[in-house]
Amino acid sequence: MLMGAVVVLSSMEALAQSPQLMSDPLFGILYDPQKVHFDKIPPLLVDKCPALRERYVAAWVYGHLKTADTDYFLISGLMEFREDKPGGSRTIAPEEGDGVAVALRDSKCLVDQADYFLTQDINPAKHATPITAPEAVLNGILADAFRKYVAAFGGKQDFLKHVKPDAIATPIVRKQLEIFYKEVSGR
Repeated sequence: MLMGAVVVLSSMEALAQSPQLMSDPLFGILYDPQKVHFDKIPPLLVDKCPALRERYVAAWVYGHLKTADTDYFLISGLMEFREDKPGGSRTIAPEEGDGVAVALRDSKCLVDQADYFLTQDINPAKHATPITAPEAVLNGILADAFRKYVAAFGGKQDFLKHVKPDAIATPIVRKQLEIFYKEVSGR
């Protein structure tokens, strides 16, 4: 039995490492994770948030902010999809949508869709765990996200070459992008 689990995990790991384009959760940028590197999700977060372990085969952190009582994360990654029939095929593919937001407070883990977190709208899903946060927290996690994107893409200008402002739906992300443009251009 243990040998079977090792084989399954090894094959899933190999599938997760096969070349695939990822779409980031904030700007919709398609990128090759073999060339553009974001931090992997911390093991502690996976340990404290079983929903993440069940959701992702591999995942990356696109933004993080630690406050006095909460760690906030913006996460997206590769998921396993299974065909809805007995013996159906499975595939590993990038998450569709905008990833998730995670709030870790003490031992309590809240996970919600990132777009609901960034707009502070209430997710109407039956088992949703909305994450409420003040605008300062949203701005802080986005400031960290911009730092991570600049590092991942090799500089401010290289990052901006990939951004398509018209593709950004979330108002606070658009606002922070405008501020970032002004800082980069010196205006």
